[in-house]
Amino acid sequence: MIRTILIAVLCLSAMPACAAVTVDNAGALKRAVWRAAPGEVITLAAGDYDIADLKIEEDLTLRGDGAVVLYASKPVAKGLLNPLSGVTLTVENLTFRGARSPDDNGAGIRNDGRYLTIIDCVFENNENGVLSTGDRDGKITITGSTFLRNGHGDGYSHGIYMLRGVKLEITNSKFIATHVGHHVKSLADETIIKNSVLDDADGTPSYAVDLSKAGRVVITGNTIIQSADAENITMINYDTTRGGEARALEISGNKIVNRRRNGQFLRNDTDLTPAIFDNEIIIENGATLDYEESRP
Repeated sequence: MIRTILIAVLCLSAMPACAAVTVDNAGALKRAVWRAAPGEVITLAAGDYDIADLKIEEDLTLRGDGAVVLYASKPVAKGLLNPLSGVTLTVENLTFRGARSPDDNGAGIRNDGRYLTIIDCVFENNENGVLSTGDRDGKITITGSTFLRNGHGDGYSHGIYMLRGVKLEITNSKFIATHVGHHVKSLADETIIKNSVLDDADGTPSYAVDLSKAGRVVITGNTIIQSADAENITMINYDTTRGGEARALEISGNKIVNRRRNGQFLRNDTDLTPAIFDNEIIIENGATLDYEESRP
């Protein structure tokens, strides 16, 4: 009995070491993911990894050590990474670049899983940065990340598109030069965007934020810049065309820069009275902006 207990203790004490793997090429990454135990941490050494539609079937953390770029030399069916139903995935310090698909909807991450956490990552020149069909009870958390020049250019692909879920939270991140689509399109029950930058730059985005399932929304402490050539005059859209309920909308403490003629800060097609206050408004190049505060 004592010997059995001792063996069990030794196995348990070895578990953390067994749950960490380091890889340095695409083939090794694929094998590590296929063999992974739930909760495993896979560290990617610096380098370029040519992958397409790498299915994540267990709860994992993928962490870059140095400059790590994930890309696909061929079209993807869904995305570079594809967390499957029920999966929790954390990605950290990775660059997702250039995902293209035959249906013009390729994503850096195509999230069909439950919980997705993105930390200090870059999504660059993908048709979608993140496309999340996800879980009805799912959550996405994005921190310290950059979404640069994503979007196919047809208006149906975006920096991030969360199709369903409980919550999308974006903090200390940047969305820059999205092509025609929206920087952020969220149909989650709750959407929080704070201390981030949404900048049209040399792109031609539509909405900075599209909330067409309404819900509970807080947009605070951000810099939002609408270009002169933006596809839509409106910066933020809030309506229930995709269902949902208008529960709460707070837009406060943001720096708003408008360069588009006849710009509109908010399109609110609900009966809800939003809380809009303490925003700094900057109008450039002779533009105009329809903006009205409504304090809580």
